[in-house]
Amino acid sequence: MTTYFCMRHGLTDWNRDRRIQGNTDIPLNEEGRGMARAWAGSLAGGGLDCILTSALSRARETAAIINETLGLPVFEDPRLGEQDWGDWTGLTKPELKELRKKVGREEYRGFGFRPQGGESRDEVLMRACDALIDFSVAHPGESVLVVTHNGVLKCLTYALSGLEFMPSDPVPFKPYRLHRIECLDNELALGELNMEL
Repeated sequence: MTTYFCMRHGLTDWNRDRRIQGNTDIPLNEEGRGMARAWAGSLAGGGLDCILTSALSRARETAAIINETLGLPVFEDPRLGEQDWGDWTGLTKPELKELRKKVGREEYRGFGFRPQGGESRDEVLMRACDALIDFSVAHPGESVLVVTHNGVLKCLTYALSGLEFMPSDPVPFKPYRLHRIECLDNELALGELNMEL
């Protein structure tokens, strides 16, 4: 069994501005770098074998800062990148609310939600699952820190919790926590959500 401890990258300026990043390659800001340094201290001595990160710089930098303390092998997989938000990339949350009808229609499609010109949650889920399952084949029995994105974590935790990703669903996870996912025989299962970092 491969055990994944999944987390979101540190803060960026676009996060602070509540702007949709999608797969735009935005770096960490100073606060985000400080978050990563603090997480490194709490992850030290946690029995991790390696780090798997999204290829976007905010995740790679988070992993690199953490790894200054942990000193582990680091692997990248672009399939762990954030959802492509298409034409809605760069909009702030208030600007997105102005598109309420269009966004609302999509929200009620659950995993079929697709920003205009972007990719669906189903597509995000499938590529993230493929990345974790493929990595487990090469790293059986290892404990892996995964540095990824909010949208990827949402897709994984909703699906593995048996939720449809509808607006009425309870949100299963909190940001900036550690979420354990286990992979055995090419199947992913939820271990524990919202572990303190």
